[in-house]
Amino acid sequence: MVKIRAILLNICFVAAATALFRMLVPENNFKKQISFLISCFFITAVISLVSGADINFDEFTGVEFGSEAGFIDFSEQVTSARKRAVAEELSARVREILEKEEIYPSKIYVIVNISGLYSISINEIRLVLPPEADFTRASALTEREAGRGIKVTIEADTEPERAIPPIPEWAIPRLD
Repeated sequence: MVKIRAILLNICFVAAATALFRMLVPENNFKKQISFLISCFFITAVISLVSGADINFDEFTGVEFGSEAGFIDFSEQVTSARKRAVAEELSARVREILEKEEIYPSKIYVIVNISGLYSISINEIRLVLPPEADFTRASALTEREAGRGIKVTIEADTEPERAIPPIPEWAIPRLD
């Protein structure tokens, strides 16, 4: 790294010297020839600095060149994050609609697919409801919210003690 810094410093010095020489060129018939000679001096100086340098590119760790170079592919992480976001949004919306109708699902699973062309499709919504819930009404409400092309599956909750409806606001004591 020190060698590269020294080479770049020398190139800057040669460029400054070339600029000074160009300012000293008189306005006469030889201006083009003298400018050409100064340019040749600059190019020769730069080539001699670079060709005489022993530059080791292995010092640049973390950078690979050639066919062995790897790359970081974030598309899978972005795809899974987007799937999760779509599933959470739809799940929250379905839960909200069902709870307005006093149907309290234990779990809501949303199966989302993102194709190779990055189009998002929702394949299935799976509801886990307590056994006493109205399955037909829950299915109709969910289909109406999600769309008719989406498969809605309803399962009875085998552990109904988890399917406890939320406490209404009027039942919560105030500490005023």
